[in-house]
Parts: sequence; C-alpha cells; structure tokens
Amino acid sequence: MGVYATINISFEVVALLLAIAGSICMLTFPHVSKQEKRDLAFIMASLGVSALFNGLFNVFNDMGLESSRAMIIASRFIGIMAGCLCIAFLNLYLIHLIKSDSKFYKVWTIIVFAIQGVVLALLVGNLFAGYLYSVNANNHYVRGIAFYLIPVVELVLWLAIAALVVINRKSLCKQDMVTFYIYFSLLLIGLILQCLIPQLFFVDAITIMSIVVLLFGEQSKATDILLKERIAKEEAKLETEKTRERLFRSQVSPHFIYNALTAIQALPDNPDKTKKAIGDFAKYLRQTLNTINENTLISFEQEFENVQVYLRLEKIRFGKSLQVEYDIQEKDFDLPAMSVQILAENAVKHGISVKREGGTIKIATRREDNDIVIRIIDNGVGFEVNEPRDSTHIGIENVRNRVETMVNGKLEIESKIGYGTTATIRFPISE
Repeated sequence: MGVYATINISFEVVALLLAIAGSICMLTFPHVSKQEKRDLAFIMASLGVSALFNGLFNVFNDMGLESSRAMIIASRFIGIMAGCLCIAFLNLYLIHLIKSDSKFYKVWTIIVFAIQGVVLALLVGNLFAGYLYSVNANNHYVRGIAFYLIPVVELVLWLAIAALVVINRKSLCKQDMVTFYIYFSLLLIGLILQCLIPQLFFVDAITIMSIVVLLFGEQSKATDILLKERIAKEEAKLETEKTRERLFRSQVSPHFIYNALTAIQALPDNPDKTKKAIGDFAKYLRQTLNTINENTLISFEQEFENVQVYLRLEKIRFGKSLQVEYDIQEKDFDLPAMSVQILAENAVKHGISVKREGGTIKIATRREDNDIVIRIIDNGVGFEVNEPRDSTHIGIENVRNRVETMVNGKLEIESKIGYGTTATIRFPISE
C-alpha cells in the first residue's frame, strides 16, 4: 500500500467517524424541524457511505487477491452513487430551508433526482461496458473514456445549487448563508487540488470539512435561536408587566374611586347602608389588587362574588338607571381571574352609563354540550365591533388572550349600535 493510499484511507476513516458523530449531533438540535433533520440525516448517511466505500476502494486497489476485483468495482459503484445522492439531498435540504411553495422548486428537485437516476443507469451499464472505469488484470483501477461525465454533471449541479443560494439569499438566515458559502468555497478548492494532485482524493477531505461546516452552521443557528428566545422571554415578561399595569389603571382608576366615594357620601343618612357600601368598596379594592397580578384560574363563585360587589357599588352611583339580572345555571367551574368582572365593567362604562335612560346588564352561565358558556349582556348604546379599539379596551383583549391560552376557549363580542352588546366566553369543561 502506497503513501497516497494510506493518506486517502485516513481521510475516509475520519470522514466516516465525523458522519456518524454528525448524525448523532443532529438529533440533539431541538430547533431543527423533523423535515430538516431527515434531510441532514440523508446527507450525513450519503457522506458516510461514500467515505466507507472510498476507503474500501483504497484498501483493495492493486491488491493481488482474487476477490479484490469485485470489491474495487463494487466500492467505486457505491462510493460514486453515494456522492451523487449527497448532492441531491443537499439540494432538498436547501429547498426546505427556502420554504417556498413555487412549482419551480418542486420541478427542480424532481430533475435533480432524475439526473441521479441517469447516473445510476450509467453506473449499472458500466458494469458491462467499462466506459466509466474498469479493473485490469493486475487488479488496478483504470478510468474509462467517459469517466469525467459524472464529475461534470456533479459540478453543474453544485453550481446550480450555489446559484439557488445566491438567488434566495434573502430567504435564508445568516448562519445558513455562511454555511453554504464556506461549503462551496471548500468544494472549489478541493476540485482545483484534485486536478493538480490526482493521486489524492481531495474530495474526501472536503467531505470531512463539509460535515464540520454543516455541524458548525447548525450549532450557530441553535445558539442564535436560544439567544433570541431568551430575549423574547425577557421582552414578553416586560410586556406582561406593562399590560398588568395598564389593566390595573383601567380597572382601578382614580375616576372610579372618586365616583364610588362620592356616591357613598351621597347616600341617605343610613349608617347600615353606608357601612355596607364602604365594606363593598374595600372588598372591591382588595379583590382587584389580589387578582390583577394573578395569571391563574379561580373558581366561578369567587369571580361572581367580585362581580356582584362591583355592580352593587355601581348601583349606588346610577340608582334605578342600572338594572342587574343574574341567570346562573352553572357555577362549578374555574376560569381566568377577572375575566367576567372586566367584561361587566366594560358593559357598565361603555354601554349603560352613556345611555341617557340607563339600561340592564345580565350575567348568565350555562352548560351547552361539553362547553361552559358565560354571557354578559347589556342593552346599552352598543359599538362598531370592527372599528379600531383605543386603550380603554385593553381589558377585553387581555380577557381574550387569557381565555384562549388558559382554558382553550374563546371570547366573542357581538354588538349593534343602539341595541347593546353581548360578550360570550365559551370553553370546554375541565374534568
């Protein structure tokens, strides 16, 4: 075995080990989608198979054993085919990274795999005609007259893939762009060296570096994604605090406190009524302060008590202009804190209080099939649902988001100007 063969075998062993290690590493990247993992697995597998059989070729080439001839032919057959499939799978990986629904890319992928099918047919035909390569009587590998046909096809496909990368550079993340640029640069260097020193398999050395580049690119993406996720969590946390602050200000505003205290002050000289009203006001403040910062579920009975306290305070202000009705048929369930209260407050503030003759607010609960349904109905002035909301409606969006995320439900608002508004919370019954 010569020096060149020894170096080539060393290349193949390292490439094979890296391909195995790379396949294992890919499984540990949580950000990689199943589709990308599948593409990368095929790339690693084809690189590993290519390295394995190219190594076997270097072992058996020029060996005097009778079985060497068959091993040389088989190893070159599988090694070349695996190298070609690597190009096809890399193309597939790139198309999935681009994430385009264009028919062109689907057709292009079919063309690439069809070309690999033609290469397979040429390799099968070569077993009988020897126009690509053959083995002489001394068990020495000999290139055929059409040997360079396959490298030329591979080069054209590499250039086409490189062109796709350049064309779709805006669709690829920075790490993917760097990965592909380094990959193609190494490939070009390898091809140049291969022409200058044909005895060494520089393409196999490029295989080693290609695996390292792919792994480095994926690891870089993983690090970048983790960093962005951490920043996003911090921003979300900050936004949550700001939302809670805005919600608190909207629910416990100085205007409401002033009106409530003024209404209590205006009560007739009845110590019992005044004492009860002050007690309700203190309870409302305490309950609001306790629940405004909770992102948890509470029992409907607790929520309903909070709503009743609030509406009793508002009836002190509006007197007969505010009528309240309850139709509670279901109460054994949990729901996001302050969800009904916020909707009831909006009904009073934006529906009943601005209507000259006042109106009625009705709160109803019932079970419909496997859902809990809560309705807050008012016959106030109504509003245009599709119009942009101002900051005073932040409470409604807060309820909508928490109902969706915490109980897998939904909030629907129906309103008609001059007739009133119905807010419906619906979510599946929790066992």
